[in-house]
Amino acid sequence: MQNKKILIAYQDDLWVRSLATYFHGQGYRVEIVKALSEMIRKVQNGQHQVILLDDEIEGLKACDIVSLLKKVNSKIQVIMISSEESLRLVRRLRGAGIFYQAMKPVDMEEIRSAVECAFEKIERENEKEGFFSFLIPKLSPA
Repeated sequence: MQNKKILIAYQDDLWVRSLATYFHGQGYRVEIVKALSEMIRKVQNGQHQVILLDDEIEGLKACDIVSLLKKVNSKIQVIMISSEESLRLVRRLRGAGIFYQAMKPVDMEEIRSAVECAFEKIERENEKEGFFSFLIPKLSPA
């Protein structure tokens, strides 16, 4: 599990420490960011596969952040931890390409399960890009 890196972008210091300690204890490498610019730089470098994202960072809503992150690195898996559960928000998040949405207060087992599933998805997608990648049809620019 040494290659599995989680980036936590969260405003609440108490939950950040709890999440980081929990996932570090599970064997993941964890980094914490509070600044949007730092998060984008780390996603751009491709060092992290999964992001745990608060519903707002530096005044920007997660819906807007997720679409930006997906443009920077389309393979990144975003798990949002939200306090809002409106249907409109869920639709916007799904449209932006979010992997999973959990509700506050944080249930550590739920988040752990979502993180494990996100890494399993990444592994499946990487297998498809492996030896027989030439067999997978790709979109051609028009």
